[in-house]
Amino acid sequence: MSKFNKPYGLKKLSLKKILRWKFGLLFKNRVKDDSFKMELCSINPQDLESRDDFIIWLGHATFYIQIDGVKILTDPVFWDVPFFKRLIKMPIEPKFLKPDIILISHGHYDHFDIKSLKALDIYRKQTKIILPLNLSKYLKKGANVVELDWDEEFSYKGIKVTAVAAAHWHRRKLFDFNKSLWCSFLIESKDKSIFFAGDSAFDRHFEEIATKYKTDIALMPIGAYEPREIMQYNHMNPQEATDAAKILKAKKMYPYHYATFRLTEEPVGEPLEWINKLAKATKELEIKALKPGELEKEI
Repeated sequence: MSKFNKPYGLKKLSLKKILRWKFGLLFKNRVKDDSFKMELCSINPQDLESRDDFIIWLGHATFYIQIDGVKILTDPVFWDVPFFKRLIKMPIEPKFLKPDIILISHGHYDHFDIKSLKALDIYRKQTKIILPLNLSKYLKKGANVVELDWDEEFSYKGIKVTAVAAAHWHRRKLFDFNKSLWCSFLIESKDKSIFFAGDSAFDRHFEEIATKYKTDIALMPIGAYEPREIMQYNHMNPQEATDAAKILKAKKMYPYHYATFRLTEEPVGEPLEWINKLAKATKELEIKALKPGELEKEI
């Protein structure tokens, strides 16, 4: 399989520069954020049987969404991933999650976790899993998968899921760089649309998406942004995520991708503090940082 060469995503960075940063972390006095504690909300499993639309953030890039009776789970990661320990507990046991659809935005371990998918019993239940091109090869045979290219769509019980552009990249093994695609997703019902960014840097693709699709609610990643000379090609900071949501003309934004794993150099609590300041200062966009496990019905 040849590599996916898309117009956005990781620019070619000097390997020497990346290794210098990685090894430098071993000797650098990083801000530990020892006093920062993410507040969790407990979930009553019975609340998940509601017929109302809702969104619950379960940490990192994992949302449990119900829209028009269809339950959707994004990038399920419930425990530690290679090289990174989870900093906050899952607010509910995975056995209580009953998704009709699972969305996987890309192949990085903090978004595509095989152990978490097994905990959802995806093979026996034949849960529909939607991924970007050439990503299902990491699953066992028999999984109920749909692979999408950018701007391709799949419909399920009145809900349309479209894979759209993201500025990111793929690597899961040593020699598979960009041999699978990455994407964001647009989830549309008859009366609302939810944009899930996956992982993305800030780029012109947001303007292009806005010309093609309507976004009511934007789920936007705000963490893992330092050092900027490297991470600007991978992830957005809170200001960039807010600007992207405005470009999409979203009415409401829910941030994620922070405080669950210590992936990069910024203090663990800094993205939340930053986005809360932006929420107070931003008038044309409602920004709400959900606590893990908080059930949001006003969507």
